[in-house]
Amino acid sequence: MSKLTLMSKLGIVYLTWTRLLQKNLVPHKITLKQQYVLGQLSKNEFLYPSQIADMLFCDRPTATVIIKNMERQKWVKREKDVENAKQVRIYITEEGRQKRASLKGVSGLEDMDRYDPLRCLTDDERAQLDVLMTKVLTHIKAGKDYLK
Repeated sequence: MSKLTLMSKLGIVYLTWTRLLQKNLVPHKITLKQQYVLGQLSKNEFLYPSQIADMLFCDRPTATVIIKNMERQKWVKREKDVENAKQVRIYITEEGRQKRASLKGVSGLEDMDRYDPLRCLTDDERAQLDVLMTKVLTHIKAGKDYLK
């Protein structure tokens, strides 16, 4: 078996963790990304699709699919932006608020803690990892223009 690179290990940890969280949502017929969008919409009057794409770290077409699926469930609605007719605003609906409320204890912060892959680390190891990952993230953000 070939040795995994550090980035591969990070990816596997993240994907395994999110799959565990998603598994809890399957009976509720919602995805982690949809749950996250509902949470963000409940904190904001509205969001633009481009903002949702940025929050989900996905491209606009993928965000559009997610939004359309949520519209079909009547969790969100889109309306033309009165200030810029080329844009639409995404709003959470009452059904979306009810859906979000129904998920309490299913896949919230408590569940993220329960399935925390970093639980095996000491407080000092967590602090070291946090410093290192912050450094890597800062490096990536500084060079993101090169990634285009």
